[in-house]
Amino acid sequence: MANQAFSTVHRMVWSRAVAAVMVMYLLIAGPPPLLPAWTLELGEAVGLILLASAAFGRLWCLLFVAGRKNEQVVREGPYSIVRNPLYVFSLLGAVGFGLAVENPLLAAVVGLGFIGYYHFVILSEERFLLSAFGENYSTYLNQVPRWIPSFKLYHSPRTIEVDTTKVLRGIGDAMWFVWAFVLWELMEVMRAFVLPMLRA
Repeated sequence: MANQAFSTVHRMVWSRAVAAVMVMYLLIAGPPPLLPAWTLELGEAVGLILLASAAFGRLWCLLFVAGRKNEQVVREGPYSIVRNPLYVFSLLGAVGFGLAVENPLLAAVVGLGFIGYYHFVILSEERFLLSAFGENYSTYLNQVPRWIPSFKLYHSPRTIEVDTTKVLRGIGDAMWFVWAFVLWELMEVMRAFVLPMLRA
C-alpha cells in the first residue's frame, strides 16, 4: 500500500513536470506552419470536445472509485467497459489540449508519450492488484479490456454509495483540462493585446 501511494505521488510529480514543459513549449512555438488554417480550427473544435469529455469522464469515474480504490475491485459504471477509464479520459484530455491550442504535433507527441509511459504504470498497478485481490481481479482482468472500451459490457447499479469528501477533492483534478485551456486562452489574449500595448 505504501509503495502504491509513493507511485501515485511520483506519477503526479512527473505529470506536473510534463505539463510545465508543455506550457514553456507553447509559449515559444506557434502552430505548425505547413497546415492550412481550417485544419487547425477544426482541430481546436475537436480538442474542446475531447477536453470536455475528459473532464466529465473523470468525474464519472470518481463517482464509482472514490473511497473504494485499492479497497475492492470496482467493476461498475466506466470500470465495467474498460479497466483504466481514468487513464483513458486523461489521454483524451491530453490529446484534446494539444488540438485545442491548435498544435496537432503536440497532441500526437503527448498522446504517444502518454500511452508509452502509462503502459508501464498500468502493468505495475495490475501486479499490485493481482497480489491484493487474487482471483477476483484476475477474472476482471480477463473479462474487461485495458485501453479500448467495450460498451457491450456496460452495467451499473441504480444507486451507489459515494465518498463525498474524495469526490469533491477529485473535482479539481478532473477540471484541470478545462482550466488549462482557459489559461491558454488568457495567455493568447495577453500575447495578442496586452504585450503590444506594453511595448508601445
